[in-house]
Amino acid sequence: MILPFMLVLMIGMVELTDALNVDRKVSRMANAVTDLVAQAQTVTRSELNAYLQLGETILKPYPSDDLTFVIAGVTFQANGVPEVDWSYQRKAGVGGPASDWSAGDEPPITLPATLVSPNTSIVVGAVTLGYTPPLAGIFTQYYSRDSVITLSDTYYLRPRLVGTIQCTDC
Repeated sequence: MILPFMLVLMIGMVELTDALNVDRKVSRMANAVTDLVAQAQTVTRSELNAYLQLGETILKPYPSDDLTFVIAGVTFQANGVPEVDWSYQRKAGVGGPASDWSAGDEPPITLPATLVSPNTSIVVGAVTLGYTPPLAGIFTQYYSRDSVITLSDTYYLRPRLVGTIQCTDC
């Protein structure tokens, strides 16, 4: 009589533990890639692509099929308004420029007020992963619910060696 309850509890614990592990890896990936870029003086698209491929390695053994990673340089103007200097996006293993982080525009995300410091810049790393729990497919046949959980994290770091990191071909 207690067996069905215990099985559901065990499956729930496996699903939750797995989701927490993936979420931790997403955070670690955002931190590591943003930190690598923040240590540079200038970057190129090929270097950014290599950094983002390295970030995908952190996610192993979990799939990166539904992964989007945006790395961008943002400068705060004299009035404190943020402006995108450059950005690069890698989506599901395919590199390319980010279309929604246009240079000269404000970033499409809300930056924390504590970061605003006129005439300074930051590096922003934003990761989003659509995570499908391993046993979700079994139960979605019987219970209608979303089988994909969106995990995301954003890191903000100041450049270490220069005032503003330039991307020469972004």
